[in-house]
Amino acid sequence: MAKKQLTELLRQEGLSITSPRLNVLAVLDESEGPLSVENIVERSTIQIPLSTVYRVVADLLDARIVSTFSSPDKKLLVELTRSTSGHHHHLYCQSCEKVFDIDLDTKIERLIENVIKDVSDSHGMRVYDHSFEIYGTCDRGGHHLKSGQD
Repeated sequence: MAKKQLTELLRQEGLSITSPRLNVLAVLDESEGPLSVENIVERSTIQIPLSTVYRVVADLLDARIVSTFSSPDKKLLVELTRSTSGHHHHLYCQSCEKVFDIDLDTKIERLIENVIKDVSDSHGMRVYDHSFEIYGTCDRGGHHLKSGQD
């Protein structure tokens, strides 16, 4: 996305346009998959403190511009929600830390949604989202680079 589109995205969600927000969005937009907050800081074209990136991510999460999930070692992983092809889940390699997007069969998604509805109804909750992550080790045995490159 161009800077103008990122600016408009923030504006649409009622968020003020700040350099850190634009930079975090640009880094995520250029990424091929979810990034840790530390990776966002490393890839940033401006110097942004880690604490600022966490605050920006929290604001973007509240606005549903980004989604997050945790790696097995509890790193927060962040991705743009609007850049994905829709609702999807993740397969995480604990060896190389690469994240693969996975789409579940429509029947399985419906089954999960029905279970969520039953559980949420029985507990009097309104569920707005769910996530499903699978953790394992890829067949390359962790012999490729941590960045996920061959």
